[in-house]
Amino acid sequence: MTKSKEFFDLALDYIKQLEVTRKPEIIKAASLMGDCMMENGLVQLFGINHGIAFSMELGYRAGGLMPFHQFRVTDLLFRGVISEEEFSDPNFNNNTDMAHKMLEMYNIDPKDMFILISLAGNEAILVETALTVKEKGHKVIAILSEKKAKNSPIIHESGKKLTDVVDLVMDITSPYPDTVVTLSNGTQFNQVSTICGNVIAQMLTAETYRYLKEKGQDCPVLLSANVKGADVHNRAISDKYLGRWNS
Repeated sequence: MTKSKEFFDLALDYIKQLEVTRKPEIIKAASLMGDCMMENGLVQLFGINHGIAFSMELGYRAGGLMPFHQFRVTDLLFRGVISEEEFSDPNFNNNTDMAHKMLEMYNIDPKDMFILISLAGNEAILVETALTVKEKGHKVIAILSEKKAKNSPIIHESGKKLTDVVDLVMDITSPYPDTVVTLSNGTQFNQVSTICGNVIAQMLTAETYRYLKEKGQDCPVLLSANVKGADVHNRAISDKYLGRWNS
């Protein structure tokens, strides 16, 4: 068997596990997201490192739902909130001050909820974000690898990880370490965490759509720019969030 085939089969096994093992969490998360959207709230997405891919999978994506806003740490630099030196600090993700700068930079509505994405689930910037927004009454979901989270050290001064703070934890079921193919000499390589994360993102989209339709709601689905009339359609469903989804 070729290594590419071996990886494909292994990745497919992990994806199949998601449908079997994560169904309750996906249904619960979709209900939280749907309730948020029905109240004209946005789902705030904050992913770091490879978690950014999950954010991009949901945020203003053709074929996806409209009510999302993406946190981007690069905005702190591009908008002049922090210096290049601060942005390049190796400990950036564990600087709790950056969480507050991010929250102050964007237009967060009381009706919004949060999805925080990190394999380890221990970075201080995300834990601080979760603690801060939870105090203000926002619902928070964490997307992480439970195996990696259990093996990651506590960093935040509170002694907590995301799993200790949020309303719902979604395990992407990836292995720890995140390698699935092994050579005859024992070398391991090929990751599945990003694939599993993006599949979960799309499963959440599908389940939230179902939830909204069952509630009799119109679903704000974005059209591809290649579709005739997409610009008019997309503006019609996004204008109500102006200054929020693109804050």
